[in-house]
Amino acid sequence: MKGAMRDEKGQALVLALMALAAGSILITPFLSSVSTTLLASRKYRTSIVEQYAGDAGIEDALWSVTYGDFGSTVLTSPGDSTSYSLGQPVNGFTPSISVARDKATLASDDFESGGWSGGNGWIGSWSASGEASVLKAGNPHEGSYHLRLRSSTGYVKRAVDLSGQSGLRLQFWAKVESFEPGDQAELLFSPDGAAWTTAKSWTSVDSDNTYRFVDVDLSPYAVSAQFWIAFDAKMSANDDHVFIDDLLLVKIFPGAVLDLPGDDLESGDFSGGSGWLYDWAPIGNVAVLKQGAPHGGAYHLRMRTGDSYVERAADLSSQSGLRLQLWAKVNSLEGADYVEALVSPDHTDWTVVKTWTSADSDNAYHLVDIDLSPYTMTSEFWIAFNSGMNSGNDRFYIDDLKIVGTIAYEIVASSGNGTTKAYVTVNNGNVAILSWQRN
Repeated sequence: MKGAMRDEKGQALVLALMALAAGSILITPFLSSVSTTLLASRKYRTSIVEQYAGDAGIEDALWSVTYGDFGSTVLTSPGDSTSYSLGQPVNGFTPSISVARDKATLASDDFESGGWSGGNGWIGSWSASGEASVLKAGNPHEGSYHLRLRSSTGYVKRAVDLSGQSGLRLQFWAKVESFEPGDQAELLFSPDGAAWTTAKSWTSVDSDNTYRFVDVDLSPYAVSAQFWIAFDAKMSANDDHVFIDDLLLVKIFPGAVLDLPGDDLESGDFSGGSGWLYDWAPIGNVAVLKQGAPHGGAYHLRMRTGDSYVERAADLSSQSGLRLQLWAKVNSLEGADYVEALVSPDHTDWTVVKTWTSADSDNAYHLVDIDLSPYTMTSEFWIAFNSGMNSGNDRFYIDDLKIVGTIAYEIVASSGNGTTKAYVTVNNGNVAILSWQRN
């Protein structure tokens, strides 16, 4: 009996040892799994908190562009941008926020470096050969330097990373001099530096020795992580020149409506700006001048006395939801003095859309935003300013006038290791969220 009990105890010991061994084999991966799960859970929880903080940053910026001062005083022109941090933490994170309007510059070169390595956003420097120079001679579009190609050998190329990008445009100023029939210069694109496509050509028809704005849509071309842009001279002599200046590669945000008429008056005359059918047509005491502290730049438009009037037309057909925005300043109006802004779809029937009186006469520039949506947009839509002032001391000034449509914003909020990006549009106070992505 005692021997049997000893046998059972021995068997129990063996079973216990076997159970302990099995437990040690199973518990290690079990504890490891639990630890991994806890870590993953903690990481997931942190990621969610970061996303919530990023969302809060997007919502704060969205409020600012819709109801705050971003839309009226901070981001007033395409390409404007601003950055800030949220005023207080959200879930322990303080989001950093950037907001840009309508477009962003991905690469640029104004050639003011005087060499081949200037600008920003490129993979490397310009690669130049033959009769290619960055120089001062020849009256650059702006600044002191521009790019010149001449003869049949001038050639430059440069690469930029455009992977994953869309809505791209290449914008620059070009001037052609002394081309004869048969002379040609080309703008070329390549996704790999080997296969090239001609995107634009200049011939003797363009040879007026005047800088012209060039805007090339890149959407028909396959972009890549090393996308090449080149300019190639195919002229017959050294006195045949093509000049390039102020080159930008921009991304147009989804929903943005650009290329609408505007004039900052910096031409110093009545023919400046872009997008208009005709020059400003002034009557009476109207001038574009420097005196009187312009709102921006060196020039603005001034009207005075009761015989001053100015008008201009633009093709706004097929457009909707437009606004007329300008900066206006009123000086020394008294009594019954007034100035009117008017619009007309046909140059016959006019509607007064804004009136300034002595109550506005503080000699300070103020932003004016006029909704054009109630009016019929036509292929010759007129804008005019008419004065009813009674003295040469009464003055009305206009500066930085433009017609705007749907405004698009790119909003990026970074918090911790997370980034949230949204594209939104605003039109007459109506907000549309086009995309909202978390990374």
